[in-house]
Amino acid sequence: MPAKTPVSPEFQALILCGPGVSFNTFTSTPEDFPKALIPVANRPMIWYPLDWCHRANISTIEDALSRNPHLTSLPLPRAEVLAPSSLSQNTGTAEILRLPEVQSVITGHFLTLPCDLLCDLPGECFLETWMIYAAGMVGSSAAPGGLGVWFPTKHELAVKGEETNFLIAAQLPHPTVPSSSESLRPDLSQVVYSSTTDTLNDITESRNSFPIRRGLLRKHGKIRMLTTTRDAHIYLFPYWILDFINQNPRFDSISEDVVGWWAKATWQDGLVPKLGLNHILNPSFQVKDTSEPDQIHNDIETDIDISSLSTTHISNLLTPPSTPLSPSSPTNCTKFTKSKTTVPPFLSYLHRSPSSPSQQTILRRVDTTPLLLSLSLHLASLPTDSLSPLATNQKIHPTTTIAPRTSISPTDVLIGANTTVNQFANIKNSVVGSNCVIGQGVKLMRCVIMDDVEIGEKCVLTGCVVGWRSKVGKGCRLGEGCEVAPGYAVEDGVEGVGEVLGGFEGLDEDAISGEEEGMEEVVEEGENES
Repeated sequence: MPAKTPVSPEFQALILCGPGVSFNTFTSTPEDFPKALIPVANRPMIWYPLDWCHRANISTIEDALSRNPHLTSLPLPRAEVLAPSSLSQNTGTAEILRLPEVQSVITGHFLTLPCDLLCDLPGECFLETWMIYAAGMVGSSAAPGGLGVWFPTKHELAVKGEETNFLIAAQLPHPTVPSSSESLRPDLSQVVYSSTTDTLNDITESRNSFPIRRGLLRKHGKIRMLTTTRDAHIYLFPYWILDFINQNPRFDSISEDVVGWWAKATWQDGLVPKLGLNHILNPSFQVKDTSEPDQIHNDIETDIDISSLSTTHISNLLTPPSTPLSPSSPTNCTKFTKSKTTVPPFLSYLHRSPSSPSQQTILRRVDTTPLLLSLSLHLASLPTDSLSPLATNQKIHPTTTIAPRTSISPTDVLIGANTTVNQFANIKNSVVGSNCVIGQGVKLMRCVIMDDVEIGEKCVLTGCVVGWRSKVGKGCRLGEGCEVAPGYAVEDGVEGVGEVLGGFEGLDEDAISGEEEGMEEVVEEGENES
């Protein structure tokens, strides 16, 4: 069990495991092959966010698990499985946080993670950043803010057609005390607008421009518009965000609805009462009749901003009431309310692109097949003595059987347990899973071969992803972009480039209903003829 540190004493982690619509070739039957168990460099996808939480000393984790050796070998305490009865494949991320089963397990500040996250940055960096710049000082009356993580999509590991998000960020005030070289402070900014690229395109197409409110420019004179970044879906939320989500039942997405409307409310004053933030962030209170002066004194002190006593923080409290309390004042105190609700900021950390390949740090999401291939091959190329926590301890498992006169690259190939590689095979820059059989004379280049796969003799595979328990016949030549569905048997001598073999994308409801009506008409005609 990792040693406990005071970095994250109150944080819980929720790992959201989706159905994997973008992996429809490999997740057509999520009961057998869920997205969270898709292997990335011979480890299940869910292993990476779980390991990230353990490295950040977050012990309370809610997610979905399976009996997998990589998952059962993780240190204690184990993550708890949470599967609400009303959960479906179309349930939005914000709606998940609204479910009673989820809200019952959240007892304080929490963070949400996607199951397809790859991140070798220490999690405690984000936790410390939230505690210093978003949560405020302990004892402060100001409500804590939030923190999200974005990363650039233009770098060496970029994939063509990767999803992006639209982000408008405002510069934070310069700190009084310079930050250290390891601090994330230089890359922090305040989110003032957040949406998907599709929403941005719809607005610009309908209006031939992107309108900007004057209130935004009055509040923030200097802003940046980012269109090549992507939301990592790492969110550090305060506990009051659950009331915000419950107050707005129309919120469906965390990234676009919860974060987007929160960011707008920081500069658009009219949204505060509409979203119910005035009741959530500034609940009114009333002091009951009492004849004890000490009780009145204690109640007044609850509205003192302790951050105003610091030399590096600015008080967020408004001017106190103009009528001070005096001994002659009535003992029946009226309630004190702020004339204006201050919405705490939602901060963004924008990960920097490395200046050199040697400084490459991984902060990515693996939610498409091209990204699965690219990032698996990148992890396979990491040396065993790398400082990255995502590197493997051994390239080839000791139980692997390798015949003589084979050529296997020692620096960028991963081979799992109980795999057999026959003679004259040539494997370069690839990942081969467990219990596989690589036939005689097979050539693999930039491929991901999942578990229990059989590759026939003299096959040539380049840039392919082959699913679980599938079989590729003899003499097949599959080029860049080919995908083989789990359990599918490719016939001998098949050739193709960019094809999906054995995949089933399904039919929509209109097509299914149309086919059913057609079948009913055929049955009726048959009965009439008889």
